[in-house]
Amino acid sequence: EAATPEVQVIYDDVMETLGTPAVLNVLKALGHNENILRAVWSMLKFAHVNGEVPALLKELILFRISVEAGNKYCESLHGHAALNLDSALTYDDLMALSEGQAHNKLPASFRAAIDIVSRAALQPKSVANDDFDYEEQLRDEGFSEREIDELLAQGYFGVMMNMLTDAYDIPREQPFPPDDQ
Repeated sequence: EAATPEVQVIYDDVMETLGTPAVLNVLKALGHNENILRAVWSMLKFAHVNGEVPALLKELILFRISVEAGNKYCESLHGHAALNLDSALTYDDLMALSEGQAHNKLPASFRAAIDIVSRAALQPKSVANDDFDYEEQLRDEGFSEREIDELLAQGYFGVMMNMLTDAYDIPREQPFPPDDQ
């Protein structure tokens, strides 16, 4: 309600793109600085919302990064999104995935991407070793070069958003785990 006209244009794009009547709390917190808000929204929109990698895989990657980083805001946001995208998944499934346990409800390519990208995001030097060719592993799982770029962008985005939401102490959109868990 107190947004400047320039910020409101970004908020309107957020709500239209996400198909929601409200703006995420993290984007509201950035509304004091149009340039930073635009930069974060652009990364969210073009690296996370749009693209070739399935939305569920993106949410699962960000969920795991958030759990490992101890970020409750992002854990809640991406956990809810993953459960909404795949009704066969449960909260217990998400927690098992976050602990690196293979889950047979997901394709092997998803499990490999979740493991590799969360490792690259949280321990980037560990994937730079000559004996760990993560790109070859992802190609072997069927991901194209464009998809590999998009997957790695999820890791970058996850680390960035975890830092921002922790620093701003953003309140969660919804309680997590879901009330029925």
